[in-house]
Amino acid sequence: MSTFFRAVIIAVLLLAVAASRRAEGTTYYVRQTVGDDAHDGTSPERAWLHLSKLSTAMHAGDTAYVGPGLYREQIDVTNDGTPAGRIVFVADSTGQHTGDPPGVVMLAGSDPVDPAVFTAHSAPGVYTAPFPDRVWGAVELDGPQHRYKDVQQEHDPNIVPLDVVAKTPSTYFYDESAKRLYLHTSDGRPPASHELELIRRGNGILITGKHHVTVMGFAFRNMQDAGISFFKGSGDGIAVNNTSWGSRQGIRVYGATNVLVSGNTLFRNENSGVYFAAESANGVALGNTAYENTKGLRWSSNSVSALALDNVAFDNTEAGIALENADRAILRTNRLVNNAKYQLFVLQTAYDSESNCFATAEPTQLVAEFFPYLDADHHRTLAEYQRVRHADLHSREGGCAPLPAKVDVKKLQADAAGYSARARAMLKPAP
Repeated sequence: MSTFFRAVIIAVLLLAVAASRRAEGTTYYVRQTVGDDAHDGTSPERAWLHLSKLSTAMHAGDTAYVGPGLYREQIDVTNDGTPAGRIVFVADSTGQHTGDPPGVVMLAGSDPVDPAVFTAHSAPGVYTAPFPDRVWGAVELDGPQHRYKDVQQEHDPNIVPLDVVAKTPSTYFYDESAKRLYLHTSDGRPPASHELELIRRGNGILITGKHHVTVMGFAFRNMQDAGISFFKGSGDGIAVNNTSWGSRQGIRVYGATNVLVSGNTLFRNENSGVYFAAESANGVALGNTAYENTKGLRWSSNSVSALALDNVAFDNTEAGIALENADRAILRTNRLVNNAKYQLFVLQTAYDSESNCFATAEPTQLVAEFFPYLDADHHRTLAEYQRVRHADLHSREGGCAPLPAKVDVKKLQADAAGYSARARAMLKPAP
């Protein structure tokens, strides 16, 4: 059996496991409509109100059903699952399990802020306010919900952060010593002109050093780091059918092995839609949609034995798929369309790629680029790439089928924010 088909079978088996749970595990419920943290959380009628209760409650074999609504919280998984008893978090958007009316289950990393706390700074468009606790960013919910860029990420000691903020809209600088936030709004108008929120939480669901955890069906927005983070020492994780935007990564896999990311929609993230980094071996990306990130799907830093199958990456500001020091990567049946610099980027990686679809929209866009940047490493057409690299010989250029529709984030946010009041009215007994 080829490595490719073995990897596909493993992915299918993992998906089957994600849908199952051990009969002896406990089932927990979280509901914004009728939940109460004084309850034990073990039935829809005795559901908890806050999903952070799940952080320590969940053990091997347990499943949690989270009802719709907007949760400004984070789950830190503190216990391990097992191969026979995964820890499973399910966003019950249909209400089938919780009994709630249908709706989006959203975790937000940001909180509203009173715009009156800000005063105009000397530079036009820049506003400042004191904040004793660290602020990780800002987002205008009335816009596309990209988060503001942290100017300190430039890592250039010669750059004065406030000078960069003054010149660049949609940026911020948090002065740790002065405990003061400076931000430049997207259009230079005062914060009161926007529905502004400040980013306070690192991740939606954080799995550090834990194994056999599944996350299904959630919407995550505007985290400091990622909607879902499989972090150092974790493994055998599964993220299925989630939506994640406005963070640094939609899904981060960092120093974590054997992680499957399938059917997720990942967009407008500052770094990547999904990022396998720091020796995250055997990372599988299957059937995901990634757009308007810097890079759609990314493997780096010895995250070897990657499989990218049937993903669509389009309108990203750099690359559709990036392989950076990630040997033994396999790419099949992906659609890479209108990514601003290159559809496929390869840096010092041994890879096998076939049966993909490439489409560029501008003369400056490349089908593929390879590091180091010699003349022979820039491939504007698929034919040139095939001739020089002898790869993707059965792939095609153009005609990559209709692209998925982009998510209406304003509607999604409005539905989540107004859910509890609507649902409680619907569930209220008739007089």
